[in-house]
Amino acid sequence: MAKTNIKIIEVAPHQKHSRQRKESAVVRVAAYCRVSTLSEEQELSYETQCAYYRNLVDSDPALELVGVYGDRGCSGVMMKSRPQFLRMMQDCKDGKIDYVMVKSVSRFARNLADCLECVRALKGMGIPVLFEREGIDTMDDRAEMILSMLAAIAQEESNSLSMNIKWAFEKRQESGIAARRVPYGYRKAAVSDTHGSEWVIHQPEAKRVHLMFTMAGKGCRYKEILAALRALETKENQTTRWYHDKLYRMLRSEVYKGDVLTTKQYVVDYLSKKQRRNEGQRPQFYIEDHHPPIVESSLFDHVQTLLDSGALRHYAKH
Repeated sequence: MAKTNIKIIEVAPHQKHSRQRKESAVVRVAAYCRVSTLSEEQELSYETQCAYYRNLVDSDPALELVGVYGDRGCSGVMMKSRPQFLRMMQDCKDGKIDYVMVKSVSRFARNLADCLECVRALKGMGIPVLFEREGIDTMDDRAEMILSMLAAIAQEESNSLSMNIKWAFEKRQESGIAARRVPYGYRKAAVSDTHGSEWVIHQPEAKRVHLMFTMAGKGCRYKEILAALRALETKENQTTRWYHDKLYRMLRSEVYKGDVLTTKQYVVDYLSKKQRRNEGQRPQFYIEDHHPPIVESSLFDHVQTLLDSGALRHYAKH
């Protein structure tokens, strides 16, 4: 393997921020790796990236590997969702790292603002970032302009990918496949490679769902239902916490009579990931008989009438 072309950067006094550099010629290198999904193919890619950097640094006596920082199953759009990236940045601030290596701009960040902010912060500490695929060393005076263009392209690719995923979800939901998390009371069961999975009743949780609907149907107040659920958890030595908002949402959820209303919330901005209640901004589909019901439709509808009338009020706030 060819010797890595890394040079030691002299840091001006105002850039050091009390950083204690090693006096030896050894450069302390950190590598950052990221894969956006946890699929088998991506997992192999992640392990390959890590092994590559370990071998690369170990082959050069002038380099010392501080660590390979890797985020698996993490989007590159939001920096706060990548714990290993944040740990690497902190180690840089703490003076543990002299040089950062990463495969490409898109692996480092798919958010233009975050990418430039981090690169500038590292440059201010005298820490170069080497983007191998693009051949960019951030200590080069021309690097930021090139990096800005490449980061903008990576961000647009993320936006395009996000739009494609939304389109695919809508088409799946239109065909009767609920693209959502499996709710309390159910588990996923594989059907086949072509038909994906279906929801099946998980009896220990379904017992609690049935209890809350039965009590609500008899006109019991929220406080009484919560007390019964908590008593059941204690009796069976379980730890599920029950509170009013959770109880109310479950009593209102159509999933317990076997139906699904899709896209109750939507992501406003793929960069911020903020969610809003869907009030017509996105297409919705009501899928009947999507999965086995835990409660009868007649009981579910009766409970909705009681909820609408306020008959179950006077609940405990804790």
